[in-house]
Amino acid sequence: LSLMPCWLWSVALTFAFVVWAAGGHRPVTPVTLSSTPLKFREDGTFRIVQFTDLHYGSDADDDALSAKIEDLILEKEGPDLVVLSGDAVSGYAWDHSEGWFKKRWDQLTGPMVKHGIPWAYVLGNHDDQGELSREEIVALDQSAPLSVTLAGPEDIHGVTNYVLPLLSSDGTQVAANVWSLDSMDTDCLGVKGWGCVYPDAVQWYRQTSASLKVKYNTTIPGLAFFHIPTPEVMLLYDNANITGYRTQDVCCSPVNTGLFAAFKEMGDVQSTHSGHDHNNDYYGTYDGVMLAYGRKTGVGGYGPDPPLKRGARVLELTESPYSLKTWIREEDGSIAQQMVHGPPLHDETKQTVCCGAINARASLSSSSSSSSRCSSVKQKQQPLVCGCVVVFQGERLPPTKK
Repeated sequence: LSLMPCWLWSVALTFAFVVWAAGGHRPVTPVTLSSTPLKFREDGTFRIVQFTDLHYGSDADDDALSAKIEDLILEKEGPDLVVLSGDAVSGYAWDHSEGWFKKRWDQLTGPMVKHGIPWAYVLGNHDDQGELSREEIVALDQSAPLSVTLAGPEDIHGVTNYVLPLLSSDGTQVAANVWSLDSMDTDCLGVKGWGCVYPDAVQWYRQTSASLKVKYNTTIPGLAFFHIPTPEVMLLYDNANITGYRTQDVCCSPVNTGLFAAFKEMGDVQSTHSGHDHNNDYYGTYDGVMLAYGRKTGVGGYGPDPPLKRGARVLELTESPYSLKTWIREEDGSIAQQMVHGPPLHDETKQTVCCGAINARASLSSSSSSSSRCSSVKQKQQPLVCGCVVVFQGERLPPTKK
């Protein structure tokens, strides 16, 4: 990964891969829209709660606690939509009993059903490692009246590639779009490491965005959810101010498939939202686009390590002019106090390769492991130990509270 502007060269890379994947001729399947209307409130706002990495299935007691966390956050926030941004279920924990996944699904969706809040499922890298395939998970989720999850085009990689329009407060027009993109599981395009949004799915987004611009004669602003972060999330930490914690290396896609470049090209996606790295919750602006982690929500799986608590990122959209503000609601009902940090002061503390990829520094994870982590060690300067590499969080420009 180069520190040169990735979005410039990755446009050409994306088109090349799309030609390869499509045989140079295959048209992209037209956009499918949700039949359930989502609408800005009368005050011109729309609130989204992002539950990420719930990891139901490893332990019954943990699952019960996760459901309580969901319930408390929904009660505090009263959102208009919940986005499950991947790894809602630890598929690898399947005990080979029939109906195992549905039991986990019933439990994780129960809090939304209780509060009458619609939700959208974005698949992660662990959801389909057990009883059900990605297609079967989406079909199950669509059986719920409150689910707005869609199955994307069958002729591209991934299943949860879809867009949800948000109607204006008066219901007369589409005011924003919520995009879901499927970042798959591991070894993007056969390259060692984590998954990615494949080039044909990037091209689907690009063409769908263009078709919506023609349909509505304007660029509809919006935000995008996908589980595994893009390499630009790593570059953000190295080169710009961030708000929040980065206490493990970024486990981004090992191949830059041009997703960020496509967002820049189309000009509609104003922010991206990922999970996957349980000990990271930072966000910031990279080349004009907000890149944000959620906060790990579930008790199952590793992390988040202290001082982080489990919680959820909350996103409040304003209709006109379009804008977004965000905060983290924690498992105890409080709102997280996050710090703003400048870029690392020393090059050796920067990360240049996505964790788990070829030539990555000391191993945090591998594509065969069920989790990745970088554990915090309480010493005088509180270094973050990533395998054999010690990264001093303090070696950044002075923090300020936000």
